[in-house]
This record gives sequence, C-alpha cells and structure tokens, in this order.
Amino acid sequence: MHKNRHVQGLRYHQLLCALTASFLLCIGLSVPAKATDELHLIKLTGTGTLKLVPDTALITLGINVRGNDLSELQLAADSAVNNILAKLRALNIEDKDLAATNIRIAPRYRYDKGRQESVTNGYEVSRDINVTVRNLTLLSSVMSEAGDAGINTISAPQLSSSQYEESYLKALGAAVHQAKTRAQALAEAADVRLGPVIHMSTQQQSYHPQPPMMMRAMASDSPESATYQPGELVVSASVDVTFAISP
Repeated sequence: MHKNRHVQGLRYHQLLCALTASFLLCIGLSVPAKATDELHLIKLTGTGTLKLVPDTALITLGINVRGNDLSELQLAADSAVNNILAKLRALNIEDKDLAATNIRIAPRYRYDKGRQESVTNGYEVSRDINVTVRNLTLLSSVMSEAGDAGINTISAPQLSSSQYEESYLKALGAAVHQAKTRAQALAEAADVRLGPVIHMSTQQQSYHPQPPMMMRAMASDSPESATYQPGELVVSASVDVTFAISP
C-alpha cells in the first residue's frame, strides 16, 4: 500500500513538471514571435517632373448662323463646313483627323409685350469640325483658312505629345528615386537602418501646358493676325512609398 502511494506521488510529480515545462515553453515562444511582427516604418512621397514639347493639337472650328429662313441657314452652315474641309485637306490634313458634327438647330425667342409671352424669333444653326493637327507649324494656317471659310468660332488648341507615356515612366522613376533618397537621409539622421520597401502606390497623373500658349483668331479679328506659341507640356508623377527601418 505504501509502495503504491509512493508510485502515484512520483507520477503526479512527473506530470506536474511536464505541464510546467510546456507552459514555460509556450511563454518563451510567444514573446519573441510577437516582437518580430512589429515593424518600424517610414512613409514618404516622391515627385518627378519632365517637360515636353507638344507635337499634336486638337482644335474645334465652329460655324454659327442666325436668321429666319431655316433652309438658307442650313445651306450656309453646310457650305462653310464643306469649304473649310476642302481647305484643310489642301494643307495635307488627312480625313482621319477631321470630324464634322451633325447640324444643330435651335429656335430663338423674343418676348412679345402685347401678347405677354415668348414668341419664335428665327433660328440658330451651328456645326463644329474637330481637327487634329499633327504638324503644329500648320496651326496658324488652319486658323487663317478657317476665317476665310466663314468659320466664326475657334477653340483654344488642346495640346498633347506622342511621347507622353515614355516621359511619364521616366517621371515615375524620378519620383521613386527622390522618395528613396529622402528616406535614406532621414534614416541616417535618426541613426537607424533603412530597410526594404513595404508598400508603394502612385498618385493621380498630371499633364498640362506651361506656360499657356497664345492664340488669337475670332470673327472680329483678322485671320492673318492669328499667332500661336506651343509652349511646353509638364508631365508630373507622384508616388507614396513606405520603407521598413531597423535600429
């Protein structure tokens, strides 16, 4: 009987030691694991900018006529459009770069005091031609020919460049390089080590003319006085970069 109690006590002691060792082992493993999951980070934004000379322009030419005879107004609008299309083709602008819109007709009104209501007072007929100019030296000629053809509205050209995508990728690389350079400077100042990139994202692209080009070609001006300066396009890229740092 005494021997059995001794054996049972020994087994209980062994079991207690085993449970204690397992508990201590769990504690010992969990603490370092939690510590290694905690990363120290540094976040920066880098920007890159390049300038381009535009090589393409989109310009809208418009004809707007008013009167009482709708048939005559339609003929006048169509005649002006056909006239300017012929002149643009003579400048070697291809048909794929010319898009004439459908005719638009809108009644005009005036207020009749006697009847105390608005009454029809003729019509306004208009058409537009969207022109893509791939040789910017032709822009002044396009505006001059538009005036000769009876065009009475000319939009400011929308400038673009065929080299945009290539330039944006270069600006993007410059933005990343700037972010990394600044992160390294901050890490050295704080006496820490700069680690790998943890996260990186781009911001909205920027693409605009600078300085604004100059243009003058309206119905009240002489077409020969139209002037144009293409200026430059500014391509900008921004990136947000998160780096790991360590002591």
